[in-house]
Amino acid sequence: MPNFIRISRVARPTKSDKTQRTIFLRVFPSWENGRDFTFSTKITIPENRWNKITKSVSGTGIDSNRLNTQLSQLEVETQNIFQRYINVVANPNMKDLKSEIEFVLFNKGTGKSKEVLVSDLFDRYIELHRSDLGAIRIKRYRFVQTCVNDFNLVRLGNKKVDVKVLNKEWRDGFKQFMMNRFNYKPSTINGYLKVLHAAVRYACNTNHIEKFPFNDCKFEKVEQTIKYLTDEEYLSIANFDFSKADERIQRTADCFLFACNTGLAISDLRSFNKSNLERDKDGSLSIVKYRDKTKVRFLVPLNKLALSIIEKYRLHQDIVGTDLLLPVIHINDFNHLLKMIALMCGVNKNLTSHVARHTFATTNWLNNGGSLESLQSMLGHSKIQTTEIYGQITDEKVKSEASLVFSNQAKKGA
Repeated sequence: MPNFIRISRVARPTKSDKTQRTIFLRVFPSWENGRDFTFSTKITIPENRWNKITKSVSGTGIDSNRLNTQLSQLEVETQNIFQRYINVVANPNMKDLKSEIEFVLFNKGTGKSKEVLVSDLFDRYIELHRSDLGAIRIKRYRFVQTCVNDFNLVRLGNKKVDVKVLNKEWRDGFKQFMMNRFNYKPSTINGYLKVLHAAVRYACNTNHIEKFPFNDCKFEKVEQTIKYLTDEEYLSIANFDFSKADERIQRTADCFLFACNTGLAISDLRSFNKSNLERDKDGSLSIVKYRDKTKVRFLVPLNKLALSIIEKYRLHQDIVGTDLLLPVIHINDFNHLLKMIALMCGVNKNLTSHVARHTFATTNWLNNGGSLESLQSMLGHSKIQTTEIYGQITDEKVKSEASLVFSNQAKKGA
């Protein structure tokens, strides 16, 4: 009787967070008399998204479909690895098979670190974190990978170099290379260096690099500035009559205003669907969703304006027949049209999709009495420190207004 394997799926609590589940593939070799082994797929999801009956990620959204497709692909590849293994091994061994599977799928195992190239680090990181990164962040990692290859070609004469070249001097050289080539701001350079650090650190965590080579490297300190609309600027857009404007401009303005009232980032706007709506006992609706970027759960109650925008586009041709609730234009066109909207409404600011998220946090929430704790939950921040930047902005506004008040008091002789 020929040897074969049977594969099933199992979700186990993660070590760091018991509310999360890591999905494993469980392999039953026919020659082992019921014994089996498991290996992690590197896919982690919230506990309530795992369907124990179907052994799949629940939901009909894009993210759920992508994860289930990835699981199916891993199962198919595992079967392919087994077939190649069994063709050259007369007496199969369960431990050896597991090692072969983990090496081919995840390049995990001993004796291979010497063969790892710098450019390989990004391929490995993207492949193992694809479900968490999303298309936009994957594109970002690919961009840094291309820049790293170009830098190595200029510096060392070869794009394919061993990870042993990585050290503080190499990183400083790469940073200068990026600054010279693109004339980026320090904050942008920091963002790309963080991508580099993530790929390299993961290689350390999986024993492909013995020691993290950038321990002595620091990110350039950058004063963070948050761009948001004042009450007057926000109202100039909210009250503007776009009925005679191009349909795409109307859509962009409405989606921007929706984000100003919910704090949704552009990626979350694009994936916002019917399954993300939750009705309370009093009949009110809220958005309950996991951020596409960080996978952190957030909840945002919907006000009348947000509800009216959803209703307005309920039958729009771009989303009819789908679960999507907003016909969001591609990010490049979205930001371009926002520039036109700013001109039309007399807003002297560089409008981008993220200005809406900042406007929600400051002008429409904190300045109207909302708390930082609730804002953290609504923005989907995993750390309160991330949210506190908005609190600092409102503090500065208080101080600025206090100076004006004190000046007026002095004029009155107070």
